Amino acid sequence: MLKNNYHTHMKYCNHAEGETVDYVKKAIELGFSELGMSDHAPIPLNHGMTPAEWEENYCYENMTLDIFDKYLSEIDELRIKYPNIKILKGLESEFLDNNLEWYTNLRKRLDYMILGIHFYNYDGRVLDTYRDINDQTVDGYLRCARLGIESGLFDYLAHPDLYLYNYEFNDKAKEVCQELIDLCVKYDIYFEINTNGLKYTDNKLDQMRWRYPNKKFWLYVKDYMDKNPGKLKVIVGADSHTPDALNNDNVKLVEEFIKEIGLKVVEKAEF
Repeated sequence: MLKNNYHTHMKYCNHAEGETVDYVKKAIELGFSELGMSDHAPIPLNHGMTPAEWEENYCYENMTLDIFDKYLSEIDELRIKYPNIKILKGLESEFLDNNLEWYTNLRKRLDYMILGIHFYNYDGRVLDTYRDINDQTVDGYLRCARLGIESGLFDYLAHPDLYLYNYEFNDKAKEVCQELIDLCVKYDIYFEINTNGLKYTDNKLDQMRWRYPNKKFWLYVKDYMDKNPGKLKVIVGADSHTPDALNNDNVKLVEEFIKEIGLKVVEKAEF
């Protein structure tokens, strides 16, 4: 069973439920030893998006900058109140062009930062990872991942297979998968298998219908890991948006999938 989670959202991102303390209490109830808080990072004012792109990419579903100090202070208070569980300060952040200074300043106040690419720059536009991926635009997703990871600011790549939400695992997609692996190995960051994608799947018993984790993607990853033992650090992320999602049915199904394919995962992160 999952005993540590570093991908945790709460009400501050405007699309999750529960106070920060609710997640800590649930983690303690579940016997967790570590809980990383990683709500969606504020987006800079000079984000480079048109008003339509801002709406299309649900940017209002991110923490606002005026909440950031409160968020960090709450975590400090909870560390004192609940000393028997290690609580870490994190954010899940996008990585848009020309905003390196913004992300750098956020990272200075955190224990770790997750790169979660829900939208990305491509050909002068900001595109949506769920909706806008094809054989051409996937290069924008990969470029975003490359620039983010090469910045050295990120410790963890969230749902690396999200680009397959509406895109087949074809030869081009395999090339993207391999480069994501290579980047995470080179920069020694965690590569997440995310349990939250199952919320988009009606028939959860049919693994080939899962939006993510994508079975073909993870079989490719498993093959790489078998051939290159000890190089890639795969970690399970609940991507919880309610306290119960720290150990819900989706988590259990992904844990069963991990055992079924023999994927080796890291149980505890070192930031």
